[in-house]
Amino acid sequence: MSDEILGYCGLYCGGCNVFQVTEAGGKVTTDDKLEVTCKGCNSGELTPWCSDCKIKNCCKEKGFRVCLECDEYPCGKITGFMNDPLYPYHLEVTDNMTRLKAVGLEQWTTEMDASYKCSSCGQKNNWFSQLCSKCGGKIKNGRGTV
Repeated sequence: MSDEILGYCGLYCGGCNVFQVTEAGGKVTTDDKLEVTCKGCNSGELTPWCSDCKIKNCCKEKGFRVCLECDEYPCGKITGFMNDPLYPYHLEVTDNMTRLKAVGLEQWTTEMDASYKCSSCGQKNNWFSQLCSKCGGKIKNGRGTV
């Protein structure tokens, strides 16, 4: 199984709306009219903001696949990332990395895929969704409870 869907920070890239649009064969147009695609943090096709990620660059320089492997974890880079109020889903990274370590990549990916799908209709939703975009049902989106 490919680990492209696993962010160096511990995020599940499959919850990203750009990843989801790319997976469906499309592109996302940003506010400044850039057309972007992304196939996951560890792929060769990234959004501009993910390609220059300080966390990813730090992990790669130190030879780690995820931050949790580092003796300095949690450092200022990851705690700043986790506590950014604009992105509440960043709070999931510690739980994600801990679960990944416990069950391995294949099981983790299966669990994450399921947590981003609506239990009522099966629609896949993104990091920001609190309710299903198709039926309005409550969704987990990586969070432990609905």
